[in-house]
Amino acid sequence: MINIVTDRPARPLSKLASRLLALIGTRSGEFRQMRWDQIEGDVWTIPAEQMKMKQEYKLQNKRNHKVFLSKQALEILELIRPLSGNCLYVFPNSKDAFSYMSENTIGKLINTAGFKGQHTPHGFRTSLSTIMNERYPQDRAVIDLMLAHINPNAVEDAYNRSQHEAR
Repeated sequence: MINIVTDRPARPLSKLASRLLALIGTRSGEFRQMRWDQIEGDVWTIPAEQMKMKQEYKLQNKRNHKVFLSKQALEILELIRPLSGNCLYVFPNSKDAFSYMSENTIGKLINTAGFKGQHTPHGFRTSLSTIMNERYPQDRAVIDLMLAHINPNAVEDAYNRSQHEAR
């Protein structure tokens, strides 16, 4: 599917964005706001205030989210660097380099590739969760952390601050 999507006529940055989103499975809004200064080595740190969560949770916990980037994700970022490395955002808006990519860009690419009604940018996140949970059911807690899911158990969340980074 991703090859069909990226074989469509489109801006190279849009094609690379769809490939990277498929690999890392973050929320589209957080992904589109990715900044070069948030990437250090193989870790992209998303500031808590940029995360999708209730405002009081952001203020109370102030936990940044770490996305560990695979070799393939890093290779895509190196292909992107010549296209946007001088910009604040990894995926700048095509009409305004001081803003980030439109929420419709990747979705339009998916739709024009023939997947309208079958797949969305958020679908990459769903696929990642499904594949990981099928292959590693014993690691559900780690998978939830990868997806930045908030623990519904407020007491456990207050005491357990493990990030399972080694896994």
